[in-house]
Amino acid sequence: MKHAITLLAALLPAAALCVCSGRSLAADATNVDGTPPIVGAIRWDGWYGDGLVVKQTEISLGPPKYHFRLPWFARVIGEGQVRINGDSQEIMEKEIAYAAEAGLNYWAFVDYWGDAGMSIALRRYQAATDKRGVRYCFVEEGARIDGVGIRGWARLVEHFKDVNYQTVLEGRPLLFVFGKPKRLGKAEWRSLSDAAAAAGLKQPYLVLMGWQPEQDAKEMETLGFDAVSAYAGGGGYSMKPPSYAQQCAAIRRDRWEKCRALRIPCVTFASAGWDTRPRNERPPPWITGVTATPDPTPSAKQQPLIDAATATPDELAAHLREAVDWTQRHRDLNPTSAIIIYAWNENDEGGWLIPTLGADGAPNEERIQVLSKVLRAAPSPELPPTPKALPRP
Repeated sequence: MKHAITLLAALLPAAALCVCSGRSLAADATNVDGTPPIVGAIRWDGWYGDGLVVKQTEISLGPPKYHFRLPWFARVIGEGQVRINGDSQEIMEKEIAYAAEAGLNYWAFVDYWGDAGMSIALRRYQAATDKRGVRYCFVEEGARIDGVGIRGWARLVEHFKDVNYQTVLEGRPLLFVFGKPKRLGKAEWRSLSDAAAAAGLKQPYLVLMGWQPEQDAKEMETLGFDAVSAYAGGGGYSMKPPSYAQQCAAIRRDRWEKCRALRIPCVTFASAGWDTRPRNERPPPWITGVTATPDPTPSAKQQPLIDAATATPDELAAHLREAVDWTQRHRDLNPTSAIIIYAWNENDEGGWLIPTLGADGAPNEERIQVLSKVLRAAPSPELPPTPKALPRP
């Protein structure tokens, strides 16, 4: 994610994290009323084409100790040098197959509007003839959508019409907004609902992704949104990231339990990890306030930097089961039964589900396999019946 990173570092200090005891895990991925959850993962598509962002991710993941994070389609071309361009229809269709195998229902694409390079993956997805039941929706960044304004509503409504666009609550298009917009207020967002209605659609289900549920709930009401969630979690940018266990404990405590205690409507947030060390060592230009801390260790002597901050397959499975369990038990707060995971492919920032480049050159599919065990215990829903949503502000 190119925006609001500095804000994340300021608002979520790693020191605030602690280890908390876990709750019992769900036996399968079915809700208490018999319907499965709707599970998605965020896509930040800085791995396609040959533009600036791709070149920067190649720099961040160039040191050999980070090669275990490379997307499966990357290539090591020299000492400390990699190429990551995944711009082909074949690669996208393989990604779709992986997502379907994992049991994901949708991808939430970070929407870059006019940025051709950052929209390559979305175009490839749309061009796929067989999407294997993997739908899509958007994550709009608050600052970016402020710049686009209401003139962008027509484009969004066209996407809402797509039979592959993810809906909830019997037909409401799901739309995430990351960071509160400053220019677009309740009236403007209501006009998006009006535009959808004029097109014969139900009003979109609007979800504010923020950092603190209490404040997010106030801003949700101000904007006229339906629920809160999060984009990422785990701490700020640091060379000493919290362990994955600490990250999961903080999500449980600071997201799920606060929403429960304060009765805040939400889409359940889960995370595959947070470990920004590649970007700390070699900060890309969109990351401000981070001082480069390059590792002087020669490439030939570097070992994979896999430690407590890196989720093991078992840890990831346990966290996702717990997210399913929480969603099962709190349909009153999450009537959509939707879960959003950080992330499909934030590899250099620490959260990924996409298969990575194995040491033997073959895709490492461990995370896909554990997701499949958790999420495919019950059949994937089409549009499951759900309770009525909480009253909209």
